[in-house]
Amino acid sequence: MKAPPTPGGPSWWRDPIVKDGTTGPVGSGYLWGPSDTDPEAARETVKAGRPSPDAPFRPPVPAPAPPGPRSIGGLVFLTALVAGGLGTWLSWEHQPLGTALQVGLVAALAVFGLGLLVSSLLGRTGFGTVLLATVTAVLLAGATMLPKDISTDWARKEWRPAEVAAVQPAYELGTGDARLDLSGVAVPPGETVRTLVEVGAGRAAVVVPKDVTVKVRAEAGLGEIRLEEGQRVQVRINSDETTQRTLPPPAGAKPAGTIELDVQVGIGQVEVTRATS
Repeated sequence: MKAPPTPGGPSWWRDPIVKDGTTGPVGSGYLWGPSDTDPEAARETVKAGRPSPDAPFRPPVPAPAPPGPRSIGGLVFLTALVAGGLGTWLSWEHQPLGTALQVGLVAALAVFGLGLLVSSLLGRTGFGTVLLATVTAVLLAGATMLPKDISTDWARKEWRPAEVAAVQPAYELGTGDARLDLSGVAVPPGETVRTLVEVGAGRAAVVVPKDVTVKVRAEAGLGEIRLEEGQRVQVRINSDETTQRTLPPPAGAKPAGTIELDVQVGIGQVEVTRATS
């Protein structure tokens, strides 16, 4: 048995073989690259962007991902808002309420559709744009259901005929507060006065004389019907319903004729009350 070589001594696995078959000493540094003992070479290595032999291992940093397409959802929303407001404003003075709203909503919906089309080629839109387009379509469907007689201007009208001959066959108002006061009309016994009160959206109020019999046909597409029967006021919330009532004169009243009322409101309130004197 031969003892192992002393540390730093010659050995066949540590020393390379030279031309004459003998071995020679081997340096402690790398066989390539800068010398471990040369500080200037180490500094040059660091400046060149290569780690020095003594530097700890660092995992490679992944390259940054390329930026994705830019969001255009905010721009589409603002453009749709402007288009909807402009379309409604341009048709507000010349069209009924439902038509004016339809023009604006169609313009906004067209912008949303164009934005979704552009986002398939350039940019991107999120779920918010799709949701707003859906809400706009639902509002457009609701606007198409509004009665055409609802105007865009709110008005207040009152009619007060003083005799039977002055009572018109019909009283109409697009949007607002309409009041027909028949308390000054004296209807002779045995005669019947017929009239129609129609309001697109708002309130239709009729005051009838104290001593007449009133036959009421009240219709509210969506709203409230208030009918005074004697000392009681009956309130009904209707949706596309028609109410017909006969309101007799109070006890002790002198005989008088009959008033037939047809009161129609698209959206709002119908109110029929009796004069106190």
